Amino acid sequence: MIDEIANCAYHLTTGLTRKGFKVYVLLDTQRKLSRLLFTHNVPKGAELTWIRPLPIRPRAFGLFLPMLLRILWLRPQIIHVQYLWSQFFIGFIAARLLRIPIVATGHGWEVIDVPKDPIRGKIQKIFLKRVDMLVLTAEYYHRFMENLVPAERRIYIPRMIDTDTFRPGIPADDLIAKYGNRIVTFTARLFKIKTPYKTLKAFRIALNEFPDAHLLILGIGPEEQNMKKMVEDLRMTDNVHFLGEVPNTEIPRYLNASKVEARGFNPNTPELGISHLEALACGTPVLTYNDYKDVKGMIICLEVPEIAEALKRILRNEQYQKELGRAGREYVMSMFSIDAATDMTIRVYERLLKQRGLKKKEK
Repeated sequence: MIDEIANCAYHLTTGLTRKGFKVYVLLDTQRKLSRLLFTHNVPKGAELTWIRPLPIRPRAFGLFLPMLLRILWLRPQIIHVQYLWSQFFIGFIAARLLRIPIVATGHGWEVIDVPKDPIRGKIQKIFLKRVDMLVLTAEYYHRFMENLVPAERRIYIPRMIDTDTFRPGIPADDLIAKYGNRIVTFTARLFKIKTPYKTLKAFRIALNEFPDAHLLILGIGPEEQNMKKMVEDLRMTDNVHFLGEVPNTEIPRYLNASKVEARGFNPNTPELGISHLEALACGTPVLTYNDYKDVKGMIICLEVPEIAEALKRILRNEQYQKELGRAGREYVMSMFSIDAATDMTIRVYERLLKQRGLKKKEK
């Protein structure tokens, strides 16, 4: 799993252990990243196993046997896989061997793009058609799964945000002293799908009015060198800063220093990503493109000129920025807290266990 999705598993683990569940977490050793919450802390009541794949290519094949054997040895009552690709297939086979339910959560790429792939899509379809419950983290994902999973085996459960960690009021005086009081953030892996070039072009326009503004890019990825080349071409090297892979525990400070988070202006993959929600939880407004017009604290933008205008309006009007930030925080608290989403997940587990004539084991 990528770090963002592994962090979704972390939040779910936190919520489940609070409710008395014993949770076994299996992670690929490749994912020991600084942004991965499991590397900093394991929730009490959870047991974490790092799975070292066999030296076989592709890596997914190397993961198969070690992960499968570990699951069979643990003998869980239910398997919940975060991602509809290799770990899902391994978990599915383990669930069938153990005769227990399997729940799978789809987060994005594997929901939107994989089903359209002539090879990957066929492989995924075999397993999806037999999953006990498919959890989708965005409501609009249902339309991509309608022909694969019946409605009674699909459910929308919002992403979880740790609203205690991601909150307003976290000191960031050192960042403001270094970059000034007009900070814009771009928090994401540096892939084209995150539309980094639109953010850079819009920021260039905003710089004409606010030459003291700074764009902080938090993330790594294959587009980094091309982005740096654009920054040079647009003569923004003094105002755009590539900070690399910032530890997840440090992200709230950057978001508290930021006036606005700006990324995800792709009409084909409308965003309400984890980093967006984390920004909103910190009281930081978000600029993005999204199908949902009622998301508080968010300004819907698509093309560079309107992104630039939204940036300038926020940088120009502190009261407006604060009002958006308060609304965004309230929205996340009401919709995306760990406890609310965990309760929805537990109801899914209980229904599936009841159908099998099983009961939740006490710790």
